[in-house]
Amino acid sequence: MIDKYNFFKTKYGDELLIDLIRLESLEKYIIHGNPHVLSYYDITLLTGGKGTFSLDSLNFDFIPGRIIFSSPGQVRYWDIDAMPTGYVLIFEEAFLTSFLNDIHFIDNLHYFHNYITAPEITITSDEQQFLIQLFLNIEKEIATFDRNDTHILKALLYQSLIWLNRKYTSIYPENSKNEFNRHVVSFRKLVESNVMSHHDVCFYAGKLNITQGHLNDLCKKHLGVGAKRYLQNRLITEAKKLICFSDASIAEVAANLGFEDASYFVRKFRKVTGQTPLNYRRKNP
Repeated sequence: MIDKYNFFKTKYGDELLIDLIRLESLEKYIIHGNPHVLSYYDITLLTGGKGTFSLDSLNFDFIPGRIIFSSPGQVRYWDIDAMPTGYVLIFEEAFLTSFLNDIHFIDNLHYFHNYITAPEITITSDEQQFLIQLFLNIEKEIATFDRNDTHILKALLYQSLIWLNRKYTSIYPENSKNEFNRHVVSFRKLVESNVMSHHDVCFYAGKLNITQGHLNDLCKKHLGVGAKRYLQNRLITEAKKLICFSDASIAEVAANLGFEDASYFVRKFRKVTGQTPLNYRRKNP
């Protein structure tokens, strides 16, 4: 069973789509330990604790200075030996769009919606102090929140996101070349909405009114892999979620993913992962 958490928009009275949370205050949710998804963006900075944080099919040990980025809809799971400490910056995309007048700002942040490089970085102690101070400034501004003036909060969030994007691309320099392209952004959004029902590149190329070859070239340039491989990776990611976080049989998983033939799904999964869906479930209980 996967829990879903929505943004608590009226936590501070009037609607506010940003929050800064001390990780320790989430103890009851973390200890609860159920797989869950968020309806908003989350940036978690770990400063202590012992255990593992899972995001979709990726696992991250607790390391001081490790930052994990998660996007809406990704499956998250805490497995703790000692309660983690740190800071959690959460926000909804709408909080920034009116301030920046740029509907593609989040699309240009390389650590969100990223299935090519890991959605995490580890920063130095000095960098931690800088980022924590930014977070504390956000926390202080939230404490004096005035619904008629959110500009400072939006500016602080913008500064934090841009600083993190610079750090991310310095660690994963291949991402620095992946500038915004409207067809690629639209392709990624179409995949998120249709990956479980449409597995062919021709469907997406048709929706974008471009050729499959052109779409493939754009994906190679901006995502680092071709359109078919990107689509396949997303499909397998969704398959892993269903295999690990549901009680559905492998045949039901195949059907939920739009495969009419369960044996074909098993062959495809094994070709990509090197193991059958059932073996994957046994190894990832």
